[in-house]
Amino acid sequence: MADSKPNHYSYKFKFDMEKLPAEQKDRVSRKLSVLGLIFGLAFIALAVFEIISYFYSEPNEIYEFDMPTRFSTQDILMQRYIFDTIALVLGIIIVAISIFTYWRRKVIYFDGENIKMTYLSLFKQPHTEIEALHNYLGVLLRVEYYQLGLMSRNRYIIELYHPEKEKRVPLYLTTSSRNVRQMWEYYSAKLKLPALFMTDHGLISRHHSELNKTLNDMAAKWHLKSLYRENEKTPATVKCKIEPHRAIVKERRWFFDVYSILALLGILILGTLIVYGGLNYQYILPYIGLWGLVALMTLGGVIVLFSTVILFSKDVLIITDEGILLGHNILFLRRNAEYVKKDEIAAVDIGHNPTTERYYLSIIADNQSLIFGKNMPVSDLRWVRGFVIKQIAK
Repeated sequence: MADSKPNHYSYKFKFDMEKLPAEQKDRVSRKLSVLGLIFGLAFIALAVFEIISYFYSEPNEIYEFDMPTRFSTQDILMQRYIFDTIALVLGIIIVAISIFTYWRRKVIYFDGENIKMTYLSLFKQPHTEIEALHNYLGVLLRVEYYQLGLMSRNRYIIELYHPEKEKRVPLYLTTSSRNVRQMWEYYSAKLKLPALFMTDHGLISRHHSELNKTLNDMAAKWHLKSLYRENEKTPATVKCKIEPHRAIVKERRWFFDVYSILALLGILILGTLIVYGGLNYQYILPYIGLWGLVALMTLGGVIVLFSTVILFSKDVLIITDEGILLGHNILFLRRNAEYVKKDEIAAVDIGHNPTTERYYLSIIADNQSLIFGKNMPVSDLRWVRGFVIKQIAK
């Protein structure tokens, strides 16, 4: 089952190890909280405007607010204000969540030997955990995915790993893949702890002195070429094409899992409701008003667009003699092409995202990290991993 509770709250965080003792706060950014407040207040303003507008509506408007005589006064009020009530409650919830998430924070204090973390929440008493540095297993690098409206981003997390989840300490958090490996190497060497990475087979560990070696340097030592078997059939979720000077690996568009099914249902159900609302607006306007109808149609259209993007998005890896290019395709558009050189690649492995219980292929270099196959089954990702390693180390 997916774990939706975040380990860390920040999306941009860096713990300064150069000046100890040091203290830093892990919390949601002020900008994000302010945007949430504005969005929530906009819903509240819309609801209040709609409620007040009923008292100033003219009898000769295009749509009529008069209800059939069989309705009582209580029924009329319920029909008129049902949308406004929903919008008002939604706005209050968004404002409350924005305040709560900004107030919630983790205060981290480190003196070089011991770590003290104080958890502060709006409704709970402050809670403090103290742990010695030598009780941590190493410095873990992992990737999580988060969704903000139509924007889907990776969050790269470097943390002190402890078997007890609440004792894990954020060291570096960012949404940019640049320099993530360098920061991973920096914290591992600075703290003299092994570098950890969570794969489909569990935690793997590398000594911090080996982090400056590339995948080609380690290929023979770890027998990495054996991960790819020539006679193994290409998985059904992958399109693979080998040319003289490059190899192309693509995701297929359809992944029949719960996320794809939810996206398809969102398109069908909301798309039908939008068309029905547009054709029968004269019957809906008396109940929710013009602004209410526009707001609902816009919200439904955004969800349909978002679901379509999820359903038809796919990634492509192009492996050349010099490096690897990762392209992100949305429908027929390609965006954010990322590139790493082969001689800079330090690791290719399968990572785990505990938030969605999905796996992904991670290609880690000094200044860039590529994430491929976020929708693919782990068994198919193993084939892709072996294929990519063979193309790099051949």
